[in-house]
Amino acid sequence: MTFEEAVAAPGEKYQVSGRAKDGKRTVMIYTLGDDGAKQLGFTQVTEAEHAGVVADLSRRGLAIAETDWYCDFIWHTNADGIAVYNSEHRVFDATGNTATLEDFKVVRREDIAKVIAFASEDYIYRGAKALLRSGQEIPLVTEAASSAMGDPTYSRNELLMETGWAPKIAAAIATWAGSDFEDLI
Repeated sequence: MTFEEAVAAPGEKYQVSGRAKDGKRTVMIYTLGDDGAKQLGFTQVTEAEHAGVVADLSRRGLAIAETDWYCDFIWHTNADGIAVYNSEHRVFDATGNTATLEDFKVVRREDIAKVIAFASEDYIYRGAKALLRSGQEIPLVTEAASSAMGDPTYSRNELLMETGWAPKIAAAIATWAGSDFEDLI
């Protein structure tokens, strides 16, 4: 599907912009739903054209979503909360006073004392977790990174490069929850 066909396709769509590289940015069109994030099309624009393309797509009804090249997550925030998707399904949905996790567990906003961006000591397990007022910690949005598994040369530098998404998602969840945020990565 061409970029214009993706923009004109029926249904709710989101625009996602990639990082600038060599003076260009990729602008992608996604649908986000229970079946995950599905890319419909993309185009490359110069950095100078980017703001105009984003504004045009916004005028045409495409909300802005975010991603990071080093993860499989697409997320968007709105006045009611934040939703996070991978390519297969919605993994987190905070709307109103409750959040639904990937395993369909429901957490109330007022039960969240702190949202933490974290990585395990071996750097494999990383993401966002909540410290509940009860003292229990629960995972919210996480991944197990195969890049860190079994690689004795994998270092903190690679970890920092690959986990830029975790503090962004954790901070957005903390904003929704009205709780503290801590970046432990």
